[in-house]
Amino acid sequence: MRPSLAIKDILHAFSLNYKTIFGMPNYEQYLKHHAEHHPEEKPMTASEYYVYALNERYNSGKINRCC
Repeated sequence: MRPSLAIKDILHAFSLNYKTIFGMPNYEQYLKHHAEHHPEEKPMTASEYYVYALNERYNSGKINRCC
């Protein structure tokens, strides 16, 4: 394995974990889920998914904070 590829993989994994820790939407994970569970439907674009995720997090009526 080339060293640059290994570094790229490590950074990609870190990015995914970072986003999960801070509650940021994960478009790649959404696409994977969508392909497995809703293959007949067209997935949202990255922009549409980001807006959807923000609305779910902040406008769902649920308390999403510690205090």
